[in-house]
Parts: sequence; structure tokens; C-alpha cells
Amino acid sequence: MKKWSLLLIIAAVALLIPMLSANVSAEEDTSQGASISIDKSAGKNSAQLGDTITYTFTITNSGNVTVDNVTVSDYKLWMTPQSVERLEPGHSVTISDNYTVVVADFANFPAPLTNTATASGTDPLGNTVTDNATAEVTLNAYTASIEVTKEADKYSASPHEVITYSYTIANTGNVTISNLTLEDDMLGEINLDEVTSLNPGENIAATATYTVTIDDLPEPIVNIATARGEDPLGTVITDNASASVSLTINKTLLTKAEILKLSGVPGKGIDTAPGLQKPFNPKSQAAEHAGKKDRDNEEEQLQIRQRTENHSDADGQLKIRQKTKHHHKK
Repeated sequence: MKKWSLLLIIAAVALLIPMLSANVSAEEDTSQGASISIDKSAGKNSAQLGDTITYTFTITNSGNVTVDNVTVSDYKLWMTPQSVERLEPGHSVTISDNYTVVVADFANFPAPLTNTATASGTDPLGNTVTDNATAEVTLNAYTASIEVTKEADKYSASPHEVITYSYTIANTGNVTISNLTLEDDMLGEINLDEVTSLNPGENIAATATYTVTIDDLPEPIVNIATARGEDPLGTVITDNASASVSLTINKTLLTKAEILKLSGVPGKGIDTAPGLQKPFNPKSQAAEHAGKKDRDNEEEQLQIRQRTENHSDADGQLKIRQKTKHHHKK
């Protein structure tokens, strides 16, 4: 009886050994996990438009099995994910790339520049393992500005003299200015030789002329130039500049008609009379005597009216006196 019991015990143990081995193997398999991690850092904490940021990525096999087909994607840096290499457990690889800050990055300003990188690979069973990492960089506002200056080539001018105005438009900001125009409120649009944009630090010069007329007298000529442009986001920016030129009268530059006008002589057709369009002779007394005949006629008419009124009054008084005397005789 004891012999058979011993045999049964041995048989039972023999049956249990494969089961125990299977359990141990299962526990070992579950402990062999595939894992990958990525760390991402930016080379600066803040940046402005046009700055270059260097991003560094460290990809680590944090599991205990080999990871194949490892790639890293970053939508701001690469259209196509970057292939790294096969990573053994505990191994790491580091890559870096540069990014230049562009205008589109300011669409949500003052929100920081944020981008995410994703590392992925496959474990020995063909399963995909991934990890993400994000980096933020504070954006400094860009400056869009233009400056226009305007100068006249003389401080004073007389009718028929030409004033030459000089303009300069400068991009004083740190972004390109487009759709550039220049307008003078007296001269209209100023020709910029088809230049429509200025990069930071660039400038353009232009000129325009104006001929003074007697209608500009007596006040000085003051006109304003306005430069306009758009920043990369389409915001309109402007700047103004003015110039003042005092006016004088140089009779040697005027015509006879203009002298008569300045002397206060009215009259239709004065601007088209052939003889009056000739240059004025400074020795002539025409301006001084202009309109004298009309003034003399006006004075003569006034005297006649006065004499008539006085004469009428005298006759009336005489008739009254005569009637009074006639009444007393009766």
C-alpha cells in the first residue's frame, strides 16, 4: 500500500512541474514590456520674428525589448518624420534641428510658440509604441513702422517759381512693409518708381514739383505727405510729414494781368486778354493807375447825385417860402 502511495505522489509532482514552469514563463513575458520616451527642449526661452530656435530631441528606449523603425515627427520642423535608428533597451539617441520664427506664428499672439514632437517605433511583436513631448517659447511682439520725411528746396517763393519737394520713406520696424504708397494732399499720388515694399532698414526717395500761382497768396504753402503700407498680417500703418514755404511777390515774374488782379482790379476777360499776358514792366505805373477811370466815374456820379439832391431841396424850400408870402398878403 505504501508503495502505491509513493508512486501516486511522484506522478502528481510530475504533472505539476510543467504547470509551474508555464506560470513562471508567463510572469517573465509580462515583465518584458516595450516602451519609448522622448524629451524635447528649445534653445531659447523667448524669440522674436526672424529669430532661429534650435530644438533638441532625446529619444530613449525605456523598455526591456528592442524597438525598431524609430521615427520622430514635428509638424513645425519636418513634413516627413525623421528616421532615427533601432534602439536597444536603455539606449538613447539625440537629434536637433533649427526653426525660424515666421509671421504665422503670431496669429495667436500673445500665446507662446508651441509645438509637439512624437516619437514612435515597433516592438518585436509589431506593436506600435509612442511618446510625445512639447516645448514652448515666448514670442516678443514684432514692430511694424514706417517714417516719412519731406523737405522743400526753398523757404520762400513767388508766383511762377517752382518748388521741388523731396520725400524719403524708411522702414523703421523689423518686418517687411508691403503695398507701399505715398500721397501729397496738394500734389496727389507721388511716383515711387513701382517700389511697393520695403524690408527692415530699407528706404526709398522720391521728388515732386509745384509751381506757385497768385491764387496761393498771401498765406504760406503748407502741404502734407502721407505714407501708407501694410505689415505681414495686413494691418495698415501710416506716417505723415509736412513742409511750409512762405510766399513773396516778385513783380518781374508776373504778367500784367496778374499785377492788375493783385491791385484789386476786377473785370472779365482779364486772364485771356493777349496784351495782359505779357510780362509786367516794373517801371510801369499801370498798377497804380489801374481802375482810376472807373473810380473817377464813380466819384463824378456821386457828386451829380449830391448836387441834384441839394438842388431839389433848394427848390422845395423856395416854393414853400413863396406860398407863405402869398398867404400873408391875402
